[in-house]
Amino acid sequence: MARRTYNQYCGLSRSLDLVGERWTLLIIRELMAGPKRYTDLADALDGIGTSLLAARIKQLDDDGLISRTTLPPPAASQVYELTSAGRELAAALVPLAMWGMRHHFDEPRRPEESYRAEWTLVFLATLIDPPADMRATIQFHIDSSAAAIVIDDGRATVTPGELGNADATVTTDLHTLGRLGTRQLDPADVVDRVHVTGDTELTLRLLGLVIGHR
Repeated sequence: MARRTYNQYCGLSRSLDLVGERWTLLIIRELMAGPKRYTDLADALDGIGTSLLAARIKQLDDDGLISRTTLPPPAASQVYELTSAGRELAAALVPLAMWGMRHHFDEPRRPEESYRAEWTLVFLATLIDPPADMRATIQFHIDSSAAAIVIDDGRATVTPGELGNADATVTTDLHTLGRLGTRQLDPADVVDRVHVTGDTELTLRLLGLVIGHR
């Protein structure tokens, strides 16, 4: 598949030459939560088509943004993960995603639009700078989708789906979470807009880290 180019000597146009094609940045988003199999990507990116997904993955691999590896036994599955350049690109996507939450989440979700909780949480997790001694697993239920934020060793990571033994569970809607991440929600209103079971104090501390990001 021939690559299109803007033929402009500019950092933005060069970047768009690499990742401006449809679906490419969404593959990067999917891998922000960690390594995934080809089938995981195909399932998450419903509508991309097998041949186009294969082409996008090959191009990202050739460009050094993702790499292919094999998980150790017992999984022994072939997966794709972000390289250091890919992680740098993912970090650059965070302001764009937050801009979308700030300006385009007022309208309700359309019935044909798919949604996964990790799509929101992978961006919000980058805003959290937890103290080194903080250990927490917070399960989120957002618009009938589930994912968890895990805090450990000074980092916040996201795991799709349901996790057992979570310290707390947060149930809320996408609009509220988007307003929380973009600091459009007053901290005093958080308790009234989310339902928390388990360690409420720990959960509010985590949400406070999101609200307090700079």
